[in-house]
Amino acid sequence: MATKSKFTYGYWRTDKAKEDGFSHELISSDTAKVGITDLDVLETLPHPGVDTLFKAVQRNYDRIPNNEWLGTRAGDKYEWMSWKDSLDYAQNLSYGIKKLGLCPEVEGDGQTFRFLGIQSKNRKEWVLTHVANIYQTNTTVAFFDTLGPDACRFIVKQTELSTIAVSVDFVKKLCQLKIDDQGMDDVKMTSL
Repeated sequence: MATKSKFTYGYWRTDKAKEDGFSHELISSDTAKVGITDLDVLETLPHPGVDTLFKAVQRNYDRIPNNEWLGTRAGDKYEWMSWKDSLDYAQNLSYGIKKLGLCPEVEGDGQTFRFLGIQSKNRKEWVLTHVANIYQTNTTVAFFDTLGPDACRFIVKQTELSTIAVSVDFVKKLCQLKIDDQGMDDVKMTSL
């Protein structure tokens, strides 16, 4: 027997027709709490003028530079990097990525992109590499542990990816993809 919850987590949007083949939109009950009145313009800002991730991290860099931000467990403790140290590191990394030409321009859908892949579990190096991409307006292409070799090949080919920042445990998998690719006629990861 189902129990009725005393909380309402969301509701189905019924003020406009659903698209064919899809359900109605599921709307969070929090929309009313944050003052959203037009569900077709879902824009809330954490602070006035902070409308990008870059502006958000830069605001914290300016406002709380010495506060802890990224931590890594070392035994029973965490070793922390401050906002300033983290963003200085990411900015310097971004200059290296640019200087080494690791993110060449790729044309697609009438736009120019620069891609850099990242494969790692959640850790500070992932965030630092992503922020480095933001500094240079590179697009981060995330690779997850659950992706199989065919999905990885598809992503590399689709994005014409030439560089992936990887954790040590993924190096062997990436090398094996490249070795296996040597014998394939239809899909080659030539850019890596």
